[in-house]
Amino acid sequence: MPEKENMGILKFLHLRRPNEWERPTILDHLLSSPLAWLATTLYHVLLFLRGHPFGRPPGSRPSIRVVCLSDSHDHIAGIRVPDGDLLIHAGDMTNDGTAESIQRQVDWLRSLPHLHKVVVCGNHDSWFDERSRKAVDRESGKKVVWDGVRYLEGEMVTLAFKGDRMLNVFGAPWIPKCGDESNA
Repeated sequence: MPEKENMGILKFLHLRRPNEWERPTILDHLLSSPLAWLATTLYHVLLFLRGHPFGRPPGSRPSIRVVCLSDSHDHIAGIRVPDGDLLIHAGDMTNDGTAESIQRQVDWLRSLPHLHKVVVCGNHDSWFDERSRKAVDRESGKKVVWDGVRYLEGEMVTLAFKGDRMLNVFGAPWIPKCGDESNA
């Protein structure tokens, strides 16, 4: 029998896809889940009617360039960090999580030219979690000096940039328990 006869009229009219590996047609979506098709279609119509929710800043106002990095794990030599207005370190600055290692990373971040620097800890940065803090840090009571770098733990900060631009940054380092006691 020729291939076309087994296709069915909807496939022959290109209203259904010829095989499961092709992109689904509108009718395929509609027949597979009418409610999902209706909700998705309504959502896209509403998006179209609403227009763009956020426009670009006027040409007279500069954009804000955000640079985000994470998992540097004590490696600061040779890392080229792109220029920007805001630098975010999203955790795992160190391997051992001691105050001394964290201070080295904070000092390195401080040396970078970004206007604002924000840090959120990761599971390897155990100094931040008193339960996971190393004995050497518990006994010495060492602290980290944050001058010029903001550490966020479940809080938000509003940062000011050139051109009267403002940006809210929220940092929440919560992570589920992973690893042994040496991890936060």
